Amino acid sequence: MKNVVLCVSCATLLSLASAAESRIIGPYASVHGGIATLNNAEATGYGTTIEFDTDPGLALTGALGYDFGANFRMETELGYQQNDIDKINWKGKGLSKKASGDISSTSGLLNGYYDFTNISSVTPFISAGIGLAKVELGDVAIGGNNLPGEADGTAMAYQVGGGFSYELNYNLALDLKYRYLAAVDLELDDNVDTMEFDYSSHNIYGGIRASF
Repeated sequence: MKNVVLCVSCATLLSLASAAESRIIGPYASVHGGIATLNNAEATGYGTTIEFDTDPGLALTGALGYDFGANFRMETELGYQQNDIDKINWKGKGLSKKASGDISSTSGLLNGYYDFTNISSVTPFISAGIGLAKVELGDVAIGGNNLPGEADGTAMAYQVGGGFSYELNYNLALDLKYRYLAAVDLELDDNVDTMEFDYSSHNIYGGIRASF
């Protein structure tokens, strides 16, 4: 019986060691694409607050990172997303009008990931990041009437999220992840005045990560 227990213990240790060795310590690159759903897009200025109802949009990211082992990796990431405007509501006034245009953002983030490594090919992870985001409001038309100019602004941004990766082989993994992205104290400038703009988004991504 002792020999059986010893053999099982050795086999388990070898499996764990094999799983640990399959993780490449070093640089990696990743690309992801998915759906961006704005949680909040609200402008306050000119004595009123306007809420933008938007359609789900496209979200894209590309990143270069480094896996340090011990379940931790870091990366620099460039992201872009765009959502089309469907309707504009004047908050507190009960007014609403059909609208068009888009709200887009370009972000640069420094992200950290913690991977819950195990003996399977599926690895759960959590992430957080901080950086900058430039948000642009463009081509806005209300009731078919075009508004002059565009508005944009840059502010600190952060993300928190989590997901799963599936190891295809020694070098490649597929990712599926959720992310909450938000800008902090954002103001948009339309060359006439500035307005406070609340911007946050729920995003779902799928993508591939290559270690080398």
